[in-house]
Amino acid sequence: PARRQPSDRVEWSPLTNLDASDYLRTKEVPTLAEPRKFLGIHYQCCNVYARAYIDKEGKKYVGSCPRCRKRVEVKVGKGGTNARFFNAT
Repeated sequence: PARRQPSDRVEWSPLTNLDASDYLRTKEVPTLAEPRKFLGIHYQCCNVYARAYIDKEGKKYVGSCPRCRKRVEVKVGKGGTNARFFNAT
């Protein structure tokens, strides 16, 4: 990008009578998003760990080995499981 020349400068003055509490009363305060669901996967191909995150439909977890990019998909079953860590061979 081209650098601005001194003639392009715009003068501004500091805000006066700024009250942050007015902003908080009139605007919705942002909240933290829900944490993304994930599984811990040990990729035995490269002996590394990475996470597989749930897809938008909530039907499967998708991830890939951070070294060789081998993909893994874990479908969400009816009964499910309490296990959160798996090995990918």
